Amino acid sequence: MKMGTVIALTGRKGGIGKSTITGNLAGEFVAMGWTVRVLDTDPQQSLCKWAKLGNGLLSRVTAAVETAHPAQFQKAVETAREAAHLVLVDTPPAFTDPALLASLLADVVLLPASPSPLDITAAQESLELVQEAQMQRGGQKPIIRFVPSRLMSRTVLSHDLPQTLAALGAPVLPGITQRTVVAEAALVGLTVAEYAKKSTARAEFKALASALLEILDEQ
Repeated sequence: MKMGTVIALTGRKGGIGKSTITGNLAGEFVAMGWTVRVLDTDPQQSLCKWAKLGNGLLSRVTAAVETAHPAQFQKAVETAREAAHLVLVDTPPAFTDPALLASLLADVVLLPASPSPLDITAAQESLELVQEAQMQRGGQKPIIRFVPSRLMSRTVLSHDLPQTLAALGAPVLPGITQRTVVAEAALVGLTVAEYAKKSTARAEFKALASALLEILDEQ
């Protein structure tokens, strides 16, 4: 994997787990030995607020980034590329300018989607918009992957979500189940990798991070 790979998380709908996945992927990548920077482009600064709740990893690697001026945003991404192996970019709800900018700069775009009909419709719209950005870049980048998110155990919608997303036209990565320990970790400013190292939740984030690294190793 080359230095300075940018992974953006985006989607047309809020509440799909973008910030949760971004922060916890950062925890897993660092645990695997990679250096990481996290850029929070959401005006609500959810990741920055999470980071400030404790003295964990996110407090050291997370920064808010202004996106009103594309040139400044691009400079921030390039600076982060030079400083770390992996740059994770969390974007606001809805496919806004920051999300489009991130898609035009990223090596990989992750599209989280939770198991509801509205979220699946929004995921399809998000996919189409990122594919437009991909076409603008010659069809090679960004690599696009769905991430089943906020899954609930023993429900039909959650069970069927990976297959439903795959039918929309992009590969699907390992999913993330909605678990209390994830919220508990965030409340004290930590990633699950720091807060509950042997938990099932941690195993899911680790599986997602490993799947991403396999994709990047192929590039």
